[in-house]
Amino acid sequence: MNGNTVHILLVEDNPADARLIEEYINERPWPDIDDRPTIEHVERIDSAIDACVEQVDIVLLDLGLPDSSGIETLERMLDGGDSVPVVVLTGLDDERVGVDAVEQGAQDYLVKNDLTPRLLQQTLRYAIQRERQQQELQQRNAELALLNQVVRHDIRNDVAVILGWGDSMTDHVDETGEIYLDRVLSAGEHITGITETVGDFLDVLEGNSDPELHPITLESVLTSEVEKTRSAHEGASITIAGDLDDELQIAATELISSVFRNLLNNAVIHNDKETPEITVRVEEGEETASVRIADNGTGIPDSQKDEIFGRGEMGLESSGSGIGLYLADTLVDMYDGEIVVEDNDPDGSVFIVNLRSY
Repeated sequence: MNGNTVHILLVEDNPADARLIEEYINERPWPDIDDRPTIEHVERIDSAIDACVEQVDIVLLDLGLPDSSGIETLERMLDGGDSVPVVVLTGLDDERVGVDAVEQGAQDYLVKNDLTPRLLQQTLRYAIQRERQQQELQQRNAELALLNQVVRHDIRNDVAVILGWGDSMTDHVDETGEIYLDRVLSAGEHITGITETVGDFLDVLEGNSDPELHPITLESVLTSEVEKTRSAHEGASITIAGDLDDELQIAATELISSVFRNLLNNAVIHNDKETPEITVRVEEGEETASVRIADNGTGIPDSQKDEIFGRGEMGLESSGSGIGLYLADTLVDMYDGEIVVEDNDPDGSVFIVNLRSY
């Protein structure tokens, strides 16, 4: 919509259908606009693409035209239509084509024999609104992507300064100080690795690329995250059962540490016991490694074992336990693994992270 006017491009080679559609469009007053919609009628796809050079709010497109037919018509319209929303017109026997058209990028479809003035107006108005919302969302996503890039760049620069200062202190601390300095330097290097990997993670979420998996030593990651969780939650008992194989490697990225960090923190935070007890155990298969994180909390009902990860819902908008579990589940799925939840005996839950060995 441009101000208080709606410009509709009708692409239809059947004169009778075109006249009827124009009558339907003008039969009812349109909310929020002063004048009736303006309608431009063309009969060929080439003419439709040329018409989109001017201001057009929506295209009403018949797929069977003299110079194009079927889904190809829609593809040509979308390629040459300068992001104008498209509503497809189909015959009664071609409703499946309309469904396919929506999957290919049309905003909606209408079956000619089912048309009414109310349905036609409502479909066109909603299609215009959806397209506008999608464009605004794309703009916000682009701005957030730029912000993410800037923030990661600034973090890397600041951490580089910290690491430089830390290295210069190595000759000026005693043995006790060296332990803490090493931890600071290790944490700084970890932050740098995370910022470099977050960009890859976002690209994968947006479908721009596949993650580049490489060997990660499971023992070092688990040991580090368990130690960090112990430091953050001194009242909790966190133990690693059995000996960890320091040669066991999994196919992942550096962000695998975020998976275990979130699962460990979640096991402590959502625990109602006076002393949360967390046990970490690794089980090695022929081609897989399973990390079992068991707690003595309240447990999770079967009906919520998928819901807590936001599965089948709107990701971060889900009613689960927050971004932590959603992030963990998304990352593990990127690594061709899975997270499952079982009941612990006698109380609590066991989060099992199954990953591919490298």
